[in-house]
Amino acid sequence: MKTTLMTVAAAAFLTAGCQQKMADQPAHRPYEESNLFPFKQSARPIEKGTIHVSQPVEGDPLTTWLTELGRTPQPAYPNPTPDMKDVMTVPGAPTDNANFVDKFPFALSGGDYTRGQQLFRAVCAECHGAAGHGNGKIPERGFLRPPSYHRDPAHPTDNEVTNAARPTEVVGARDWSSMRPDAASGRAVRDYTDHPQGFSRGFSRLGKRMPLDKVNVGYIFQVITWGFGGMASHTTQLPDPADRWRVAAYIRALQLSQLAENAKLPGDLRQAIDQPPVKKDATPEVKH
Repeated sequence: MKTTLMTVAAAAFLTAGCQQKMADQPAHRPYEESNLFPFKQSARPIEKGTIHVSQPVEGDPLTTWLTELGRTPQPAYPNPTPDMKDVMTVPGAPTDNANFVDKFPFALSGGDYTRGQQLFRAVCAECHGAAGHGNGKIPERGFLRPPSYHRDPAHPTDNEVTNAARPTEVVGARDWSSMRPDAASGRAVRDYTDHPQGFSRGFSRLGKRMPLDKVNVGYIFQVITWGFGGMASHTTQLPDPADRWRVAAYIRALQLSQLAENAKLPGDLRQAIDQPPVKKDATPEVKH
């Protein structure tokens, strides 16, 4: 018994020592003071002209999603009051759809859409849902719900939607982001936002209603790259910019699938949709 206790104590002592060595690394933390370099820096500044392995090169079409207009600061409010007139947006602010490129930087093949689908299901569907309705498993468990990619077909389209004369009108299904307790019933109810389903929350914050199926594709790429609201940047999950464009292309395919007009579909698909489901005969009763 005595030998066993001594063995356990020795093992505990060695484990503690090992843990301490592992926890106390000689490497400096970011911005930690050091006597190694001048000015007590723990790291030297990067030499001018250095490009690290994942740094985008300026002008590269794969990482250029803003137009010249989008790179230019603009008034932050559509109808600024005197105290707001000097407030300007940063480059990339969704004040206008023309801020973002409307074309993909490379020709898309069937393989690109397939890869975009695979990546979307792997890193996006957890929140956005497999079809992009914002009903993934993460918001299903009470976390912030992303907007649906799909506008309610009953809602007016472009010109009617962005009419500033009626900025608060909502037609059809409404966008909602979370649940809140209802004061009257005490039950959890949807906490609706101030714009319709399938509309951009980024554009809405700056006073403009913009359907997500109408935003230029550069805006979708920007949100994947920078993140927005409760969504973090996905440059770690999708480090290759070309893959981010492929995911954006697949999102476009999802939107087309939900808003496509039956009359424009190929004949066989239209017939399959219009054909009523075949009723199966009831299973005969089995007597024992």
